[in-house]
Amino acid sequence: MDCPMWILSGLCLISLVGGATVIELLGRIKFESDFEYVLLMKNRNFSVPDQVWNASTIEMDIMETIEVPVLQLDENMSYFLHNRISRRLLSLVFLSNENLDEHRGLLKGLVGNLRHMTTSRVVFLIQSEASTDVLYILFRDCWRKKLLNVVVMFKDFEVTSTFYSYSHFPILQIEERVYESSLPSSLIFPDRLRDFHGYEMPVILGGTAPRMIAYRNKKGNVVYEGTVGHFMMAFQQKYNVKFVQPLGNKNQLEFAPSMQTVAAVRNESVEISISLTFPTIPPYGFSYPYEQMNWCVMLPVEADVPPFEYYTRVFELAAFLLTLGALVIISLLLTSALRLHGYTTRISEFLLHDSCLRGVLGQSFVEVFRAPALVRGIYLEICVLGILITAWYNSYFSSYVTTSPKQPAFRSYDDILASKVKVVAWQPEYAELFGRLLEFRKYEPMFLVEPDFNRYLALRDSMDTRYGYMIATNRWVLINEQQKVFSRPLFQKRDDFCFFNNIPFGFPLHENSVFMEPVLKLIMELAETGLTFHWITTGFTELIEAGEMHFVDLSPHREFRAMQIQDLQYVWYGFSFMVVFSSLVWLLEILAYRLKTKPFFARRLFFRDQK
Repeated sequence: MDCPMWILSGLCLISLVGGATVIELLGRIKFESDFEYVLLMKNRNFSVPDQVWNASTIEMDIMETIEVPVLQLDENMSYFLHNRISRRLLSLVFLSNENLDEHRGLLKGLVGNLRHMTTSRVVFLIQSEASTDVLYILFRDCWRKKLLNVVVMFKDFEVTSTFYSYSHFPILQIEERVYESSLPSSLIFPDRLRDFHGYEMPVILGGTAPRMIAYRNKKGNVVYEGTVGHFMMAFQQKYNVKFVQPLGNKNQLEFAPSMQTVAAVRNESVEISISLTFPTIPPYGFSYPYEQMNWCVMLPVEADVPPFEYYTRVFELAAFLLTLGALVIISLLLTSALRLHGYTTRISEFLLHDSCLRGVLGQSFVEVFRAPALVRGIYLEICVLGILITAWYNSYFSSYVTTSPKQPAFRSYDDILASKVKVVAWQPEYAELFGRLLEFRKYEPMFLVEPDFNRYLALRDSMDTRYGYMIATNRWVLINEQQKVFSRPLFQKRDDFCFFNNIPFGFPLHENSVFMEPVLKLIMELAETGLTFHWITTGFTELIEAGEMHFVDLSPHREFRAMQIQDLQYVWYGFSFMVVFSSLVWLLEILAYRLKTKPFFARRLFFRDQK
C-alpha cells in the first residue's frame, strides 16, 4: 500500500522546523517504493538514550506513523524469512559504536535473515560520529555479504540530515547526501542494477557447442555465439558491464565442462558461471532456467535388411499359411471333381494336387482330356490365383530391391539392451542418471561410459552409427539441421526414449548474488522476444561459420549394386535341401525296388534234421 500523502505532508512540515528525523526518512523511502514491514535488528545488550533517534519508542513510531508492522530480532536469531513473508521489506540495523568487530554476529544474523533478499533496502543507524574509515570498512563488508542497497546514518543525522550510501560500479565509491524533502526527485535508494558503469565482473566460461561457440573472425578477434554466447554479449551490452576471466585458460577457445565451473562460483572466485547446468535439489545457487530440455537417447536409424532376406520377408507367416490353405482347398475341390467324373486320382492329390501347385507357381500343367465345365472352372480359378500370387510377389520383391526394408525398430529399453548397440554417456551425466532413477539400474550394461570429456565429445561428434548417444534436445536440434544435408538421416530421437523431461538449465551463481535479478530480467526478455529459440535454431549455421561443421554428407552413398552370390543365400539353401531330399527319396525308391525284386536270401536254406 502506498504511503498516504497526508503522512508525507506532515513529515515535510516537521522538517521545516528542524533537521530530518529517522521516521521522516523512512516515510520518504516508503513513498518511493512501498514496503510491507520493517525488520529491526540490534544486539541483545544494545541501549541508546532517547535523545538519539528516539530509540526507545522507534518501534511504536514506525507502526503508528508509517503504519507497517515491525519484526524485531537480535544477533542470536536467524530465520529464512524469504520462505515465510514478503520480500518487500526494509531492514533497520542499530550499531552501538563504530567498532564493527563487535557487531560481526549482528551482520551475520542480518544476512541470514535476508537470505535470497540481500538486495532489499537496509538502513544502518550507528551511534557514533561520522567517519570515512568506518564507512569504507562497513560498505566493503556489505559488498562481500551481497548487501547492495545500504544507507548509513550517524547520530548527528537529525541535525545535519546527512546520510551515506555506496556504489560498487565500477569501483567502491562512498556517496554523501543531504536529505531534503523539497527534492522528491532524488531517490534515497536509486536503482543500482540498471547500469553497472563498465564494472569488470569476474566470470568463468564453460560448456560446449551449440550453447557456447567460440572462434576468431577474420580480424583475429574472439567471437562468442551460441545460446550462451549470445546471452553473454546481450548481458554486457544491456547492463554496461565487462566480463573478465580470472581463471581463464590461455586458449580463449577452450572451455571446461559446465558442471566443473560450479565450484568456482561456490568458492566465490567468480560472480557467475557463463555456462548452463542442471540445478541441485533444492535449486539454490542457480538462476531462473534459461533453457528447458529433455535428456534422451539418440539411436541410429534402423539398418537395411540384407538382400538375401528379401525372399523370406516377402511372405509373412500369416500370408504364407493363407496361401497354403487356399492351395489345399483348391486341390481338394479339383481331386473331388475329377473323381466325381470318373477320372483316376490318388489319395495324396486330395492334399496337394500337382496341377494346382504348378498353376499357382506360374508353371504349365496338363489338363485332363475333355474336362467337364466344373473342372475347367477350377482350372481357371487356379490360373487366376497363380497370376495374383505371382504379381503380388513380384511387386513386393521389386519394391524391396528399389527401397530396402528396415530392421525392426526398438520398442523399449529392453530391446536396446538385447541388441548390440551401446549408448555412449559421459561419466558425470551417467552417475546423475542412475543416482536419481534407481529403477534404471538394470540397464547399466546398455551404456558405454566415457570418463574423459574430450574423448566423449569426439566420439559423439563422429556420428558413428555403431553407437547411440545421450543428448539434450538443443543438441538434437543441431543434429537434425545437419542431417538435412545428408542423402538420408543417420540418427533419430524418439520422445519415448527420454530419461528426463523438462530439465531446467540455468546459470550457476551465488544464491544471494546481487546479479540474480538482472540475469532473471534478461532471461525473461529474451524468451518473450523469441531470441532464445532463434539462437537455438541458428546454431548449425554458426558452427559452420566457426569452422566446426561443414556442408558434408556423412551418410553412406547408395550406388548401383549387381546381384551377388550371397544374395541368393536362402535360394541356395532351399536348392541344396531339395537336392538332398530328392536324392534320399531316389535312394529309398531304389532300396524298395531291390527289396521287392531280390530277397535277402537268394537260395533256400536246409537244416540237418530236414530230409
